[in-house]
Amino acid sequence: MMAADEQCLQIKRAFRFFHFLEEADCMQLAEYFECRCLAAGEELWREGERSHYVAFIVTGRIETQKETAFRGKQVVVGVYGQESLVGIVSILTDEPRPVTAKALEACQLLLLSRAAFDRINREEPQLGNRLLKGMLFCLSMRLKQSYERLAAIF
Repeated sequence: MMAADEQCLQIKRAFRFFHFLEEADCMQLAEYFECRCLAAGEELWREGERSHYVAFIVTGRIETQKETAFRGKQVVVGVYGQESLVGIVSILTDEPRPVTAKALEACQLLLLSRAAFDRINREEPQLGNRLLKGMLFCLSMRLKQSYERLAAIF
C-alpha cells in the first residue's frame, strides 16, 4: 500500500493543471495541498457555509446546486469534471458559499485552503504567481466554454 503523501503526490503529477509547473514546483506545492476523497452523493460544502478552500477535481464529477425561492428545491448551476476547479471565490472572500457542492460519483480532490494559498504567496511568491496563473487559465477556459455554449443557443 502506498503512503498517503506519495499517493497524493502521484495525484498531483497526474493532474494536467500542474503540468505547467516544474517537478520541483510540484514537490514544493505538495505541502500546501490536502488530498480528499468523496463518495458519490457526499457533500463537499453546503450553501451558506463559510469554508475557505478551493477544490481541484482529479477524478469524478462535482455538481453545484443553488436553493430556489421554493423551499427545499434546488437548481443545478454547474457540473464540473476532471481537471476543473470549484469554489475558487472562497479563497478570495469571506462570503458564505453561494452554492452546495456534491459529488455525483466517487471523487479524488486536491484542496487548497485560503491559509495555504496565502502562505504560498508569502513564502514563495514566484511559485504562488505560477500557481495563480494556472488557476486563472482554468477559469478563463471555463468562461470561454460558457461563451461558446451561450452562442450555440442563438
